[in-house]
Amino acid sequence: MKPWTRLAIPVASVVVLVGLFVLLRPGDDNADGVGPTPTSPTSSPSSTPASPSPTQSPVPDRTVIEVTYRDGAVQGPTSFTVTQGDRVRIVVDADVSDEVHLHGYDLMADVTPEDPARIDFVANAAGVFEVELEDAGELLFELEIFP
Repeated sequence: MKPWTRLAIPVASVVVLVGLFVLLRPGDDNADGVGPTPTSPTSSPSSTPASPSPTQSPVPDRTVIEVTYRDGAVQGPTSFTVTQGDRVRIVVDADVSDEVHLHGYDLMADVTPEDPARIDFVANAAGVFEVELEDAGELLFELEIFP
């Protein structure tokens, strides 16, 4: 194998992984590419205020699961169901600093008493998945995804 070939394979792998991370990372309101993109206003004296275009497609519905963890316990339901293919947002408000982990999808987000965790994903795998406070080992809820 030529020396440049041995170097090209790891470099290409890193480029692909970085690209996938940028495209698939959770936590950004516009991370999935759906919805309006912030723009800076133009200041032209002859321009009129722009109105929304009637051809803009609405943001698809999203199932929002909100969970509160206080004083060592989950406040509210501990199981939720969605349908495979649904867009889902998990929001966890907690009185502790930890990492929220959606098992099976291997998605994680930090939570602090000041900043809720938010995980956005498409429920493309059916099954029952645990969502927990990772460091504390506390089960927050189970998410059942029906085909």
